[in-house]
Amino acid sequence: MKHNKKILGMDEWESGIDSKRLYQLVKRHDWSIYELHSTRCGIRFFAPVYERKQIAHSIEDVRLIKTTGMLGFLFRQMKRPTRILCVVLSALLWFLLSNTVFEITMSGDKEESKQLIQKTLQEMGYQPPFFDSDMEQMKLDLKKRLENDIAWMEVSKNGSRYHIQFTTKEFATITPLKRNQLIAQKDGVIEHFELQHGNKLVAINDYVHAGDVLVDNLLLDSSNKEQKLYVKGRVYAYTWKEVHVEMEKNPIAKPFQFFQLLFTARREASENLREGERIYKENILQFKDNTGTISMDIHYTLLEDITTPK
Repeated sequence: MKHNKKILGMDEWESGIDSKRLYQLVKRHDWSIYELHSTRCGIRFFAPVYERKQIAHSIEDVRLIKTTGMLGFLFRQMKRPTRILCVVLSALLWFLLSNTVFEITMSGDKEESKQLIQKTLQEMGYQPPFFDSDMEQMKLDLKKRLENDIAWMEVSKNGSRYHIQFTTKEFATITPLKRNQLIAQKDGVIEHFELQHGNKLVAINDYVHAGDVLVDNLLLDSSNKEQKLYVKGRVYAYTWKEVHVEMEKNPIAKPFQFFQLLFTARREASENLREGERIYKENILQFKDNTGTISMDIHYTLLEDITTPK
């Protein structure tokens, strides 16, 4: 602890006072002193900087030798006005540069729209370099002015640069929101939701049956009244499928025939899977070597969106 205090900063004092008198003053004023030792001029010791005023007034011949650590360095620099001025100017320069936007970049689907956004920004007074303002307010104002041309816009800041991403209305894909419930198309165990709107009626790991309502379009408000909601999203669940495949025997080795059947079964199990759906687990139930044919029965666990009909 003493070493840490010296690194932070402590005053080193020297005085011709005798040790008994010094101990009395320490006890009376409740000082904290360290490394008390005798020198040819008297007694030398360390004390915290905040006790400087009391020590200077209570001991007549006391002399401050130096201040150690970071506080000592700071005090020495404060005696040099030019260095203080440099620190103030550096802080001011850092503040100005970090809050100044020097460039605005754009990415979108139409070059004419980039030019339109750039022209609108100039009319609004955002011509680099400019002092960083409220980015959210700038985005709202820009969207309002370009609401007839731009379908989507996002503004982000990276250092001293604004980046604007946009999609024009002629290229935008607008999906109308519906109030239809999301209903299970098959049995399964809920794995996760990808839901933007709607009232969930089931939870993860719940077992559901075909026909169950998973996401409702009604929600009770604080007055216990039903409020209609838009519903948009998907519900993924573990489902099951058993596949039976067989083939005629051929001269190739039996392990290769086994893998041929296995790959055929996998193709059959995944033929109706859509983007985001996959085979989760594969369990071979039996492999039969019949007269002239070989067959295989496999139980698959699939991860599927069970709310969208196939």
